[in-house]
Amino acid sequence: MTTALFVQLVVNGLVKGCTFILIVLGMDIILRGTKILNFAHGQFYMLGAYTLFMLCRLWHVNFLLSLALSGVALILVGALSYLSVFGIVQRRFTATTPFTYRFLMSAMASVGLMLILQQGTLIAFGTTERGMPSIFPQIIALGDVRLSLEKLLIILLSMFICFGLYLLMYKTKLGLAMRTVSFDPEIASLQGVNSFGMFIICFALGSALAGVAGGIIAPVFAVTPTMGTHIIFTAFLVLLVGGIGSYKGAVLGGVLVGLALSFGFQFLGGIAELFVFVFVIIILIFKPGGILGEVLD
Repeated sequence: MTTALFVQLVVNGLVKGCTFILIVLGMDIILRGTKILNFAHGQFYMLGAYTLFMLCRLWHVNFLLSLALSGVALILVGALSYLSVFGIVQRRFTATTPFTYRFLMSAMASVGLMLILQQGTLIAFGTTERGMPSIFPQIIALGDVRLSLEKLLIILLSMFICFGLYLLMYKTKLGLAMRTVSFDPEIASLQGVNSFGMFIICFALGSALAGVAGGIIAPVFAVTPTMGTHIIFTAFLVLLVGGIGSYKGAVLGGVLVGLALSFGFQFLGGIAELFVFVFVIIILIFKPGGILGEVLD
């Protein structure tokens, strides 16, 4: 394997990994903050891609502004989804409702929302794949290595978003309130935190991260109504590899799975995803809670 091929595979893997990281961080914020395993998270990713496609390709809005607007749009979608679906389901629970029942009902509600969003997108846009020209078509040449400027910017932009999210979660009062609610909503309420409001914020923020991930990747890959379904299961694998509830684990898991898929498709072809699945099983045998996570009770 040449140095040029190795570097290109690493860059491709980091692009995939950065997408997984943003999706998984959003999924983890929702899961920890609201105790909802949101199977519709992949559809939020898909809606973010379609939003950027319409803004950037059809209405010729600047890419960065389109990306920001995609995030804002998914904030609204996430908040409305919680208020109209998950909030109603959760209000039916009492203090004595078993956790397994809460988890199952929320998961079933998210599957219903997933089907509604996917079928709605199919009706609105059809089954045709949508594509858009490269935003930054320039190629950077370093000796024999030729790298796409667009992919490098995707990696840098994703790192910037992750850093901003870290500051929000661990250096602000809002982040402290969200983490308190994720630990125990009742204790948070006794401390003067509006738990219901924090649930909405967690769901909206997690949805926005999925939408931004879809927007970032839209210029690189085709935009389709089924793209969310394809990526959500890989995102679950990333979540398990890194560890639920671990910010660093989500980043590490995304990078590892992204690189494994990149090198796997190059050398193993179509069975690369099977290789990743086996890789995840091996990790969970030795680290049941994920590499940097804890085992859930």
